[in-house]
Amino acid sequence: MTYRLGDIDCVSARGHSALGGTLAIQAVWHYDRPVDKAVLAEFHAALRHGRLGRVVAAAMIPAAGDRWSARAEFDPLEVSEPPIPRGELETWIATQGRAELHTFGGPAWRLSTTACDNGDSAVSLLASHTIADGRAFCDAIAEAVADKRFELNYPTDEFGRMRLLFGDFRDAARRGGALVRAVGLAVQLAVGRNDHAEQQSAADQGFRLPTVDATIPASLWHAAARTRGGSGTTLAVAVTAAIATEIGRTDEQGRARLMMPVSTRAEADRRANALASIDFEVDLRDGPLTDLAPLRAVMKEKLSAAVTGERPVAPLIPIAVALPRKLFGVLVRKVAADATVSVCSNLGELDPEMLRVDGRSATKIRLGLVNQSLDSPTVLTERGGNLYVSLFESDDQITLRFNGFHPPKLVDVEQLAEVVQRVLAEYELSATLE
Repeated sequence: MTYRLGDIDCVSARGHSALGGTLAIQAVWHYDRPVDKAVLAEFHAALRHGRLGRVVAAAMIPAAGDRWSARAEFDPLEVSEPPIPRGELETWIATQGRAELHTFGGPAWRLSTTACDNGDSAVSLLASHTIADGRAFCDAIAEAVADKRFELNYPTDEFGRMRLLFGDFRDAARRGGALVRAVGLAVQLAVGRNDHAEQQSAADQGFRLPTVDATIPASLWHAAARTRGGSGTTLAVAVTAAIATEIGRTDEQGRARLMMPVSTRAEADRRANALASIDFEVDLRDGPLTDLAPLRAVMKEKLSAAVTGERPVAPLIPIAVALPRKLFGVLVRKVAADATVSVCSNLGELDPEMLRVDGRSATKIRLGLVNQSLDSPTVLTERGGNLYVSLFESDDQITLRFNGFHPPKLVDVEQLAEVVQRVLAEYELSATLE
């Protein structure tokens, strides 16, 4: 089993650590009954012996790239006591999403549950994106529900310090030209270094990135896509592009710039992140798309190339891995700012077993990305704002999660809910919003 992280995963792990918060995935299960804590504890144990049973170990020589380790710390199942008022459940969920994670060494994920004073209950699972992408996260849940356990073994866990250091020297030396270019980049970054970037103001305290979950019957969603010559994924992209256009998150020509993650995961693939991505522009200056077929054709061609073709690594990535850790955050802040790109991610149809983490089906499940470093208007504004839309299908429902902040047109959850409702109405759809 490969023990060294790929360069992209390495940059991701270091980057989000440097920015002061983890990029994580959070699943939330809602129940109209108490949770079976004994079965939930078994689920927690199974998660430890599966895809989430690893962490990142920092290389002694950064240029070598960090490595995987199964020697991980794990938090116990967290049970909130006493029951909370039902009206405070959303606050509890948001608090779990901000829980501290440690991709390096662990705990890299947390499982928690709470009861409500009206008899309802909820469960939250938060995991670092570095140890699992969306598909791996869902697979880890389904496997743990089925009690499918396996051990992730890395020979380097048994190596002594000198042997690890020798391996780091060897792998760092293989970078050759990247090391030379990293020295030049390090000098530039050190000269322009600003240790006071992205500091929060007092007004930023208690801020939460505006987030809206929209639930639509799957039959209506797919019918709306088919009647316009598209697929469910194409419709999601069109909706994302329409929101981006409304809030002014466009390029100089007024086009929405979209990026979509693409899974390259094969059968029995235990990689933490198996992703490529595609990008394209959608022009909605003349109004919403009534015909999705052209967009669907463009996306189909790009998706096919992303999955089957060679996926080149951006030239900056191996150079970034070779940088000293103290300068890594400076680089990340420089490249993280983008006021035009929006992301649309589709997890597809979830395994029904994902609803059964305590032995019986939950009333519903919510699932989405949590970027803990986007914790204030100051930070978001400096990075160019944010628009991230994800969707999945479960129990005959389509759930879309919208995360957005793009001043001055989108700065709070009320504005986000309004634009989501307007755009869905353009496709003759209405949703239950949370």
